[in-house]
Amino acid sequence: VVLQRRDPPEPPKGSRWFHPMLVRAALLFEDSVAGTTALLRRAHFPQECPFPREEAEGHWCWLSLEPHQHAANLADALVRTRRHSANRATRDEADVHESRCAAVQHHLTKVHAVNVDMHDAAALLNFRGPRTPDQGEKLLDVLGQVERSLFADYIRPKEQDERGEFWKDFVSGREACLERAITSHRRRFKVLADEVALSITS
Repeated sequence: VVLQRRDPPEPPKGSRWFHPMLVRAALLFEDSVAGTTALLRRAHFPQECPFPREEAEGHWCWLSLEPHQHAANLADALVRTRRHSANRATRDEADVHESRCAAVQHHLTKVHAVNVDMHDAAALLNFRGPRTPDQGEKLLDVLGQVERSLFADYIRPKEQDERGEFWKDFVSGREACLERAITSHRRRFKVLADEVALSITS
């Protein structure tokens, strides 16, 4: 399935995440699949279109990918983000942001079984940071749980049958490097949480 918008390209901006595991890990903080062109394997979506009817449809789609479904970014030379004067990303920015927060909150509660609300999701999205020290501590615990889940499910699965073709192609031999990259999100958020805690206590 190839979904492509047909508007004039804007200068390339891209994403810093290209590895499928790092794209997945970054989704709590940003819509890390860049551009308005997506290439998906049709066999992975037998029932219906993977894009839900939401303002932030892309973010919802990427966060709802099953463990056997993966997304990665292509180089800007292959795909460019397109914009035009009536683009809804600009026109409906507030609604898109709220929808992205809802996607992050839904993903964390459904996939990782943690108790987070829309304010928590907003604190994570784009690394806005926590509003209070308590929220910072709570979200650091949540991010630790998410990390452990990603490591157990994708990076170092215990069962041999869980180490399929994707694992062999994208993870094998790169475990430590991927773990460091994934934990970098929590470390970056911790800096923000520490700043809030310091400003409250000083």
